[in-house]
Amino acid sequence: MEFGEEFTFQEYVADGVVHGVGVIAALAGATGLIIWAAHAGPMGHLPLVAIYAAGLLATFLLSAAYNMTLHREARAVLRRFDHAAIFLMIACSYTPLALIGIGGTNGVALMLAVWTIAVIGITLKLFFFGRFERFTFQLMLMQGWLAVLAIGPLIASFSLGVLILLVGGGVLFTLGTLFHLRDHLPFNRAIWHGHVLIAAGMHYVAMFMILRG
Repeated sequence: MEFGEEFTFQEYVADGVVHGVGVIAALAGATGLIIWAAHAGPMGHLPLVAIYAAGLLATFLLSAAYNMTLHREARAVLRRFDHAAIFLMIACSYTPLALIGIGGTNGVALMLAVWTIAVIGITLKLFFFGRFERFTFQLMLMQGWLAVLAIGPLIASFSLGVLILLVGGGVLFTLGTLFHLRDHLPFNRAIWHGHVLIAAGMHYVAMFMILRG
C-alpha cells in the first residue's frame, strides 16, 4: 500500500505517535493495576481486574497492529480484529464496574447484557465484516451507553467523581466516532484514536477509584 491511498505520510506518523502513547500507557496501566489489585485489593477482585486489563491491552495492541501495518492483505485481516476489539474493550471495562462497583442482581444483569452484545458484535465483525456496518456501529454505541439502563444503581453505587469520569469518557468516545466516520477529514484517524485514548484514560482512573472503594 502506498501513502495517499488511505492516508498521507504525515497522517500516518501522527497516528503512530498516538498509538505509541496508547500502547505504552496501556501496558503500564494494566500492569500497575494488576499488581495493585494483587497486593492491596481482595483476591476475588483480581480476575475481574485481569479481564479489564486484557481488554485494554488487546484493544490498543490490535489497533496499533492494524493502523501501523502497510501490507494490504494483512491490513484486511487485522481490520476485522481491530473493529471487534472495540466490543471486547467495552465488555471488559463493564465487567469489574458491574460486578464490583454495582454488584448484586443489577450488576450481573448489566454484565450479561454487555457481554451478549459483545459476542454479537465480535461475531459480525470477524465473520461478516462490511455487511452490517451501520448496525454494528449502532450496536457499539448501544453497548457503550447500556449503563443508562442501570442509572439508579449507578448513582447509588458510585461517587460523583467516578460518575463524571465514566460519563465524560463515554461522551469523548462518542464524539470521536464523528471523526472516525469522516474518512476525508485530514488526520481523522489520529483525532479519533486520540479521543479513544483520553476516554480510556478517564475510565482507567474511574476503575481505580471503584477498586479502591
